[in-house]
Amino acid sequence: MIKLLFLLIVALAINNLLLYVLSQFKIYQKIYVLSPELHQQKQKTPSFGGLAILFTFMAGILIFKLFSLISLWLFLLFLCFSLIGFYDDLLSILKKNNKGLSARQKFFLQIITSFIFLILYSFLIQPLGIIWFVFYLFIFVGASNATNLTDGLDGLLTGLAILSALGFATIFYKTGNIELVRISLVFIISLLGFLSVNKHKAKIFMGDTGSLAIGGLLAGFSLALNNPWVLIPLGLVYILETVSVILQVCSYKIFKRRIFKMAPLHHHFELMGLSEIKVVFLFWLIGLSGLLISFLFL
Repeated sequence: MIKLLFLLIVALAINNLLLYVLSQFKIYQKIYVLSPELHQQKQKTPSFGGLAILFTFMAGILIFKLFSLISLWLFLLFLCFSLIGFYDDLLSILKKNNKGLSARQKFFLQIITSFIFLILYSFLIQPLGIIWFVFYLFIFVGASNATNLTDGLDGLLTGLAILSALGFATIFYKTGNIELVRISLVFIISLLGFLSVNKHKAKIFMGDTGSLAIGGLLAGFSLALNNPWVLIPLGLVYILETVSVILQVCSYKIFKRRIFKMAPLHHHFELMGLSEIKVVFLFWLIGLSGLLISFLFL
């Protein structure tokens, strides 16, 4: 408990230091031009906040001495997905618009990263058959993109990721894997520290640096648990957000009509008149429901 409190203090320090540095250098990312009008007021909110989650996560690995193969594999997985997001965010800053990597470039990097880490997992930790290898490749890329799509409102993804990680921590505890319980708790503290500066009104955005890595790590947790299906309740909101985008695109291409006022789904509720805070709490409630549902299968 003392170590967790110490890590939380470290997390708060890291987040406030990063906020100061980013603000001083005016590292702002352009808001997507088609986002709801209220979002355009956030043009001068610093990005790259995912770095604070990464640095706190790294500090937690050192503080708790989580040096087993599976812990290091999970951390490096998070790091590499963070680097993809960081490169994407950096390009957006340099181009002075919200377009960093193209969808094809990002997808390619996600596939390569997932492939490499699944190979490492199969050789160093536990062998994977071809079918499961391909299945998890799809899960890693899909989860990474799903959390990326969910990151659109102040504190939305951060709060949901805390609930997802809490679910995994509980399951790891029930299965007796204390090492993975600890790394889950370290991740939760990293997210809580970031939530302190990301809650409404957000002082800093996580950017793709954080959102891509969160999905990759959650997929990694499911692999470590040998149960990809638990991502369905624990990732309920991410799935809904992704499905809303798929339905919107398909409907427009086929019927030239939109199902939602805007996709991902959180923007639809905003345009229906709900305030950003209400949408976030509604989606957190759905995430909490998914967490409670996951407990039924413990």
